[in-house]
Amino acid sequence: MNEIRPLRLACYQFYPQGTKEKATILETEAGIKFEFNGAEEEDKLYVQLFDQSFQYPPSKVYRKDASFNDSDRIRFIFTFEVESPLEVQLFKMQYGNTKRMRSETETVVLSGHESLPVEIERVEGAVYFKIAFKFIGTGDFAVRLTNLSCELISFAERGQDHVI
Repeated sequence: MNEIRPLRLACYQFYPQGTKEKATILETEAGIKFEFNGAEEEDKLYVQLFDQSFQYPPSKVYRKDASFNDSDRIRFIFTFEVESPLEVQLFKMQYGNTKRMRSETETVVLSGHESLPVEIERVEGAVYFKIAFKFIGTGDFAVRLTNLSCELISFAERGQDHVI
């Protein structure tokens, strides 16, 4: 069985994209709080793990954390808290050394205190990954991320697991 370790929840690893002026990210004892103020339907309220635009891999600051290493699959568990049901688009992105190679999207609805499992199957040539969330809501609302764990699973023929 693969080991799962929690990753440090640090707000400096999460970057708002799109309509940035309506998003605030705060690190608290209970986790990272994403606050959205005065949101409208047309707003693009994105928050991503690691930096740079969606077209490019993370900067050198985050490449060690965002690397596939020798793994062909990554499993994440994000645990969120919301006060009322909230629709979220989830983006799973993979990169070579200079540009995005693949992006997958799915839509989920968060409700209350909920764990969201996310898995990325590595495409050939991918070196780095990012996860992004687009929160779809209006008015003022908040989302708290209370847990993040990540498991790197090595190529099957090696028979070993790597965990970050």
